[in-house]
Order: sequence, then structure tokens, then C-alpha cells
Amino acid sequence: MRTPTAVTTPTPREPDGGTLAGLLGDDGARITARGGTLPLDPTLVYDRTRRLLGTEAPRPGTVQLLDTTANTTRPPEFQRLLGLERNVSEVEAVAFVVGPRTVYVNRNLTNRPARLEHVLAHEFTHTVQFRRGVVGRVTAATDAGPDGRFASTAVIEGAATYTEDRYWLAYLANGTDAGTRPGADVERRHRAGEGAVRYALAPYRFGYRYADATVAGPADLDTVYADPPLTGEQVLHPGTREAPVALQVTLRGERTGTWRETFSPRRGRVGEALLRTALATELDAERAARAAAGWGNDTRIAFNDPAGTRGYAWVLRFDDDDDASEFDAAVRTYLDRRTDGTGAPASGGRGSTADAGTRWEGTLDDRTVAYRLVRVDTRTAVLLVGAPAFVDPGTTAVSSEAGRVVVATGDEST
Repeated sequence: MRTPTAVTTPTPREPDGGTLAGLLGDDGARITARGGTLPLDPTLVYDRTRRLLGTEAPRPGTVQLLDTTANTTRPPEFQRLLGLERNVSEVEAVAFVVGPRTVYVNRNLTNRPARLEHVLAHEFTHTVQFRRGVVGRVTAATDAGPDGRFASTAVIEGAATYTEDRYWLAYLANGTDAGTRPGADVERRHRAGEGAVRYALAPYRFGYRYADATVAGPADLDTVYADPPLTGEQVLHPGTREAPVALQVTLRGERTGTWRETFSPRRGRVGEALLRTALATELDAERAARAAAGWGNDTRIAFNDPAGTRGYAWVLRFDDDDDASEFDAAVRTYLDRRTDGTGAPASGGRGSTADAGTRWEGTLDDRTVAYRLVRVDTRTAVLLVGAPAFVDPGTTAVSSEAGRVVVATGDEST
């Protein structure tokens, strides 16, 4: 994996009049500001950005200033069970787009013109992506589950962060109030964040690194859009294009037992990025990255009982035996710390020859939750999390059968 290095981008020569219309062709009215006054010319910023991108995509019409308020987005329960509920700070929106015609900007940015300028370059990149249908194509190319969403977000946001970074180098780096280089800043904020904040910033940081390792400049981003990474593993390790390893999971008893599969959230692949982030809530970042790096595939299945109580079976398969063993050691330390206790051998399981694994108990939202880790073969582990009644081996049994992982939640034994 190539580490991003400083790149000196020559400042494009601008025609008389302060815009690039003479080079790119004037596509109509200038970009206007609504809701206040901008300390810069948004048309100039857009024309600079689209020259870096090598496109003649039409300008958006408006930069809309907003008074945004801080808010907290509550992570999904599965993420909170894994530790991503910790240190979630209220985050105030900086800027965003929902289409190609308008960029929405926090009014507070008008007090920091240099930052506003490169943030606009980021958002203008998104307007170009919308104009060219990139957002829809990249999203459609990836899996609909968490891992696919991470990969598509990393492409879209990574490309915008990469362009923002190159804009900063070309137009702002030598200024007296240039501030921190965007690529370095997103890495710093990701490292400093924890839990859900770190996971939210991961597509920006690692998407930027993927673009930096893959293309020579923003004008080449079309090659990433045309052949995007499809998994978090491919984003985290540029140059890795292997598909997830084979993994087949069979359920037994989920239609007749107390605990039945639910489709919210739907069964799907969670991915290496969430695994790494979860482990890093209790382990140092380097050990978490090593333990997650051997990820080969996974499937998360959610279950409900009649009262709506939730449990999850997270089946993880690694590239080889050594990778699985490294994960096993790391996740045991992680669970010891997460639950402030030591895992104990689980007992009372169904199936006389099945290994019931190791069990931990902790709390979430002032309720007791349980965790049980079972190695079903040399490359595969199952982590059961959620309500103790679901996690207990007397309720849920896991095993390996002819290469398949079997999760039994009814009265049938494995």
C-alpha cells in the first residue's frame, strides 16, 4: 500500500477576468450566493475545480448559506454492541449537496475564507459527479450491505477529498492563511476520532488514500469511477482486487423456533472496515488493523424473538489459518476489555460434540448484553452478540458442516 506523499501541482494559468471561462467555455450565469455574502468568488472556485477534473460540466447555480445546528446520529444497534457508541461527539455540518444545482454551506465557514474555498472544491466535485451520473453508477456497482456502502462512499467522498487536496496544493498552499492540507487533516481527524466518529470518517481518509495510490491527478478519477473497489478490503488495501472468499451460511430452526431471522437489518456483509474500527475501540489502532487485515468474507444475520428483542450472528471467514488465529487472539482481548471481565467457557450447548465457545457479559443502554465466540473451523469464527437468551448456547448452536457454517436457533441440534 503506497503512503500518500506531497505532490506539487502547478497553478493553472487563468485568463483575464479572473475566471477560466476563456479556457472551458462560458456555460451561462455565474454562481450566486443566497442567504448571505461569500468572501470569495464561487464561480472562480468552480471553474478552477472543473479544470483540475478535466471536465466542462455546467456550473451549479447557487451556494446556499445555512445556519446549521449540531446533532448526534445514533449508530445502529449492531455497531453499538461492538463499541461504536463510545465518544460520539455532536458534529456540525460543514457543507453538503443533494444534487448538481446547489451547494449548501454552513454560514460559519464564511469567517474562514481559505477553508471555505477548498471545502467548496470538495462539494463542487460532488456536483460534477451528479452531473455525470457517477454517484448512481458507483452505488449500483457495489453490494447493498454495509461493506458495499462503505466502498461506494469511499469512492465518492475519497475522490472529492482528493480533488480538494489537489486544489489546496494548487491555489492555497502558499497563502498566509492556508490552514492544514485537507488530506492530512482528514487523516488527523480520523486518528483522533473514536467509535462511530472514526467509522464515519474512514471513507474520507481511506477513499482519499485509494485515489492517491491509484491516479496521477483529479483528471484521471474517471478510471476509478469506471472500475471502483467493491469491498472495504479493496479500499483499505489499494491494488488488492480479490473477491471475498467463499462463505455459505445455513440457518436451522429460524422458522419454527423462538428466535427468527429479521430483515431489518437485512442479512449482509459487514466488511473489514467495520471490523477494524470495532476492534480499535478497545485495542490500539495498529493491532486492530493487523487483526482485521486477514478478513476474507463475513455475513451478519439479525434475529428477533416475539417481543422484538434482538440478537446477531456474525460469521467471519479469514484468508488463512494464521489470519484467523490472529483475529481470535485480538478479539478475545477486545471482549475482555469491552466487558471489563474475562471470557469463560460457555456451557449448556445443544449438540454433544459442538464446541460452545467462550462467553462474555457486558452492558449497553443499561441492559445486560452477551457475547459468545466460537471457532467452527480453522479459518472461520462466529461472534454471537445481543440478548443473553439468544447468545446462550442452549438457544443458539453454531457448527461447520461440509464447508458450510450452520446456525441453529430452534430446537433442532446440529
